[in-house]
Amino acid sequence: MIIRPGIESFIDSMVALDPLYLVDLNHDYLAPALSKFNSQYQNRLRTYTVKEELDQDILGQLPNNQFALCFVYNYFNFRPFEILKKYLDEIYEKLTPGGVLVMTFNDCDRASAVQLVENFYCCYTPGYLVRELALSIGYEIEYSWNDPGPTTWLELKKPGTMTSLKGGQTLAKVLPK
Repeated sequence: MIIRPGIESFIDSMVALDPLYLVDLNHDYLAPALSKFNSQYQNRLRTYTVKEELDQDILGQLPNNQFALCFVYNYFNFRPFEILKKYLDEIYEKLTPGGVLVMTFNDCDRASAVQLVENFYCCYTPGYLVRELALSIGYEIEYSWNDPGPTTWLELKKPGTMTSLKGGQTLAKVLPK
């Protein structure tokens, strides 16, 4: 699952993930990612639009324990902490045991990130609170990296061993008689 796929090139490396779920607030926001592919592949993608409201599930229409990977790049930088908290809770439910959430956020434990907040560009997100929240939900912190600027890359794993019944991508075609 990719939340806010945008026009980043990483989606090209993820096309082998089948099914590939693309999630955003509006279908128009998904259009740039979809336009990279031919109509046949577009029909295989699972697109979902969500609403970010605190009193209801954001990802409620997606199946639980389904996703081995949830990728959220350059999106949580612009979300208030309460919405980020809701996403972390819900993504945990969506991940299969052993599944990983890969995300970036504006880590305001770092001065360069606070500068973005002061310039009204990103949301104020204390990194220590994100890490404490992730651990309290049940995630294991697999990896953390800070770029030279304000962004922090975080990989959070749901405990357990990943298993799958899927043997691989179907390469056959059923032909009519």
